[in-house]
Amino acid sequence: MGDRPHSVPPRSGRRSRCVLYCLPAQFLSSSVLASSDFASSVLDFTPAPGQFINNSIFNDPARALGPPVGGGTLAADNSKLVSLGGFAGSITLAFDHTVLDDPSNRFGIDAIVFGNAIWSSGNPRRRWAEAGIIEIALDANSNGLADDPWYPIRAPGLPPIPASALQSQLWDNNAGTPTPPANIAWYPSPVHYPGWPPSYITTAFRLPPIYEVNLLINPNGPAATLEAHWGLADLSPTLILGDLDADNLVDDPELTPAEFYTRPDNPFLVGITAESGGGDGFDIAWAVDPVSGAPAELPGFDFIRISTGVNFIAGILGELSTEVGGVADARPDESAFDLNADGRIDIEDLYTWHDLRDASDPAADLTGEGVIDDADRLMMTRCTRRDEVHDVH
Repeated sequence: MGDRPHSVPPRSGRRSRCVLYCLPAQFLSSSVLASSDFASSVLDFTPAPGQFINNSIFNDPARALGPPVGGGTLAADNSKLVSLGGFAGSITLAFDHTVLDDPSNRFGIDAIVFGNAIWSSGNPRRRWAEAGIIEIALDANSNGLADDPWYPIRAPGLPPIPASALQSQLWDNNAGTPTPPANIAWYPSPVHYPGWPPSYITTAFRLPPIYEVNLLINPNGPAATLEAHWGLADLSPTLILGDLDADNLVDDPELTPAEFYTRPDNPFLVGITAESGGGDGFDIAWAVDPVSGAPAELPGFDFIRISTGVNFIAGILGELSTEVGGVADARPDESAFDLNADGRIDIEDLYTWHDLRDASDPAADLTGEGVIDDADRLMMTRCTRRDEVHDVH
């Protein structure tokens, strides 16, 4: 593969480790095969130097495929993760279908990225997290290749014009130069990355200093209920399978990974929403043109690229490096829109929503942002129209 297509200056000087990985047999559960709930192939893996990229436990990109393995809020399960290394190390994944901007997805969340972030001493306002940038692309030309424009998910940490945060980092394996990494053992080893060049460049959108810390703290205060950090990868814990209330105990041992890890958390509230599997969800509508900052208005995406968005060495802990354990297509949950509880979504629910809004009832806050606004109205309207079209057909 040549340089990855990008709607801003390309990532030059890079070498791709892999072109395509298929989902390994150990993760080919019937649920994944039948419903394609998770990203199923690796198109590119370009790690930046880091302490784990030469460790066989963390350098297999296929570990980002299929469902994640959750360890809970206090201790991550690192048995199924790939490390992207330092700044702008990246992985590009593909789904075997288009992930849609579905109006019936809970909180408007269309996809979920899983990593190994955890809470510090069980406090969701203080977390060990290594934030990653999320970009998506639609296979608009239907050729199965990630050669269409890429659009970043504009999280609060990115500026209105994301391209203004685009930075490049040169790396080499020469201990005699000031070029990082200072520890040459972190450079991609020929044992694991045959043919890797003696120097290369990685490029990504860099997050502000608030993310380049050992411990990520919610700036809204120690009693905050509103989340300040969302729209990025590797911020939130991946729960233990079947833990419905984030207490690190299994409540429903019968749940399958496809059922559990496709339930999004409300990204705007502190903590993890009941019955969610955790992870970091995003709305396709958050994608923007990196140069203009205008909404991308994508109907969906086929490819997702995740990059380490911080350039920071945390002392003896080593570099901050985004880890990825899976990416899910969130399953629709129409029950959240059946506001009159009659078992169907129709115009009566839209009328009910207006009544709830006029009464300032929290049930009208469908996006979960803590306010009732036009975004909630549009979501309810789209969901109603979709279901009425289905009824006609």
